[in-house]
Amino acid sequence: MYGGIMNYLIFLAIVFLFIIIFLVYNYFKISKAVTKLNYDEFKKNIRNVQLVDVREKDEFMYAHINGARNIPMSQINFKCMSLLKDKPIYLCDKNGTLSPRAALTLRKNGYSDIYMLKNGLQDWKENLKTKK
Repeated sequence: MYGGIMNYLIFLAIVFLFIIIFLVYNYFKISKAVTKLNYDEFKKNIRNVQLVDVREKDEFMYAHINGARNIPMSQINFKCMSLLKDKPIYLCDKNGTLSPRAALTLRKNGYSDIYMLKNGLQDWKENLKTKK
């Protein structure tokens, strides 16, 4: 009886260890794909980059940074070809969770100069362009 429980606990420990290794691997993979910028760094060069909002269209239409183009995360693999590879890409989203995934997709498609707004639009200090 105790042998079966012990085997089960060992199995759970191994699964847990693999999950931890997977999460650490993904963390480092994402951190190499994109450079996180705080508000001031992000805003400094915003006019000289390709500003991409990766939220879905309805969220983007509600409010976005003036000059941003919308390429939703759900479509980035197909629509990223419209971006220039020799010009920096600045990504933004609601809270900084979609941009790293978008950056990984862009890296896989040959883009290398990728940045993101650290905590997403929740850190944006200026007015957003809204739907009228």
